[in-house]
Amino acid sequence: MKNDGDKGGHSPVPVSDRQTYDPPAAQRITLVRSALHAVIAVIALLAIGTSIPHWGGEEFPVMSLVIYVAGMVFIAMPLCLCYEALLKSQQERNWGV
Repeated sequence: MKNDGDKGGHSPVPVSDRQTYDPPAAQRITLVRSALHAVIAVIALLAIGTSIPHWGGEEFPVMSLVIYVAGMVFIAMPLCLCYEALLKSQQERNWGV
């Protein structure tokens, strides 16, 4: 009964061995996240811009769909994968996994 819950007084990893916060990695993560948001916004705006002439008409704005899908697949997805890899490496560095 004496070991009932975590008392918070000890840690299995000494303080000197813990990983510290890595500002350059955090800056890269922030930069890639901002770039990803900007790219998604630009792709969406381009898709909307190409569909404006078709508003109120009977034709489907195919070019808008092509721009959106191609932009998301070939530009935003690689950025998203890069962002995910940066986050995962940062997490592994912080947790020591």
